[in-house]
Amino acid sequence: MARPRSNLLAWLFIVASALVANLGSTPLYDADEGRNAEVGREMAATNDYVMPRIDGMPYLDKPIVYFAAEAAAMEVLGPTEFAARLPAVLFTLATALVVWWFAKRVWDEESALVAAIAYLTMPLVLAFARTVIFDSALTFFMVVAIVAFFVEKPTLAWAAVGFGVITKGPVAIAVPLLVAIPFAIKQKKFRSLFSWWGLVAFVAIIAPWVWAVSQVVPDFLHYVLVTETAQRLATKALKRTGPPWYFIPYVIGGALPWIIVAIANAKEFRRKLDPATLYAILWILIPFIFFSISQSKRPQYILPVMPAIALLVARATKGFRDAAIAWIVLGVALLVAPPFLKMRPELLDAAKSSALALGIVVLAGGIVALLVKRREVLIIALSMPVVAIPILADPIMKAIGERRSAHAFAAQVRPHVTPSTEIVGIEAYTGSLQFYLQKPIIVVTPDAEEFTSNYIIRHYAQFAGGQWAVRRSLTLDGDRVYVVRNDDRANRVLLESRGKHLIASAAHFVAYK
Repeated sequence: MARPRSNLLAWLFIVASALVANLGSTPLYDADEGRNAEVGREMAATNDYVMPRIDGMPYLDKPIVYFAAEAAAMEVLGPTEFAARLPAVLFTLATALVVWWFAKRVWDEESALVAAIAYLTMPLVLAFARTVIFDSALTFFMVVAIVAFFVEKPTLAWAAVGFGVITKGPVAIAVPLLVAIPFAIKQKKFRSLFSWWGLVAFVAIIAPWVWAVSQVVPDFLHYVLVTETAQRLATKALKRTGPPWYFIPYVIGGALPWIIVAIANAKEFRRKLDPATLYAILWILIPFIFFSISQSKRPQYILPVMPAIALLVARATKGFRDAAIAWIVLGVALLVAPPFLKMRPELLDAAKSSALALGIVVLAGGIVALLVKRREVLIIALSMPVVAIPILADPIMKAIGERRSAHAFAAQVRPHVTPSTEIVGIEAYTGSLQFYLQKPIIVVTPDAEEFTSNYIIRHYAQFAGGQWAVRRSLTLDGDRVYVVRNDDRANRVLLESRGKHLIASAAHFVAYK
């Protein structure tokens, strides 16, 4: 038994290391990455670790934890893509560590290693481990809470819930409790759900930040509880709806190849239903139903169920060859796909090279997994294709990034900017543009939609004018660079008629001075 465990342990270190490969090579994608990274950059620049801000304005669409984590990384590493993405990787690795600990406690060491490897080699986990977004951090705190409820450590569970709340809001309360309560009822262990010290920890973690922000923004709690939570889950106000089956393809595709293994063992799990396996099943089904009936849907919302799928894989005895066949089919599809790809010319060559390279590795992993019998080699072969993605998909990710980011555009603008130059966005703004220019941007806008911030949009009248970066009207004078959307013909004609000259052009924006 020692050799399989040592092989799996060595592979787990390789898997964890691969998460960081090329982490900073891709420009920040707009809207989410650019905006979130800019909030972190401003936090690091101002050393204000209480109030998140974007372009100097309060950004209250999300709480503080991830912003503070990336700001701390930027204090050490500078305002780079790597620093902005690093916290997501670290939270993902920490989640894998909790999954490993839980599986080792309830089963054995080999199961723990398999669960951690399976979790880190799920495509959805990989994607959000390398994205400047809050869900990897939220998943970590949810997983700690769910595991703590199971092992009857309610104080730890409620502390984790508290940190989850100040990572992404009250959803961090709902999901762990929805999993833990039915299990406690089944096991008749109601005391595992609550402790007075847990309540103290929960309040002590949340209250200071909520109080501090409310001193500056009195309507903060109303906005968080009504707009960002109740409306997001119960109404279509935030325009993030989807059908009830929305998450099915994300669970299947996002957990490949391990979802195939888990499904193949469904009857076996029901036949040998130990408490931990039952808990993992509840951990999958209840959040899946909860998010499916919610009126707000995004792929990353389903991320917290991925650790539970990994735990089931750790107990699986069959289905690995079915997963191998799925990899072989996907590998062949990737190899034959390049001649049929239809996309923008600047993306096509990169897409073809990435598809071919991934196709070879996916096919090889599937073939090896189909031929071998040793369990640890099966695990390594099936996880190998996802481990290779950060390296082999780097060309296409860079190509997409250059189009979806203001990185290249900012590089064209920068030589025309002096310390006294003002940047003016005429109905044009992205977080990545400000991140790369590292200067305030005055945005002339009728509604503040450019900030993709529900809070700023709803408080547009408050922010338009005065000390803030939002303006209702345009002034064409002084040392300014004007940024306009590429397709905004009316404002481009206006600038050209006033003698402004084109100095930069990219996929989505042009700049005049």
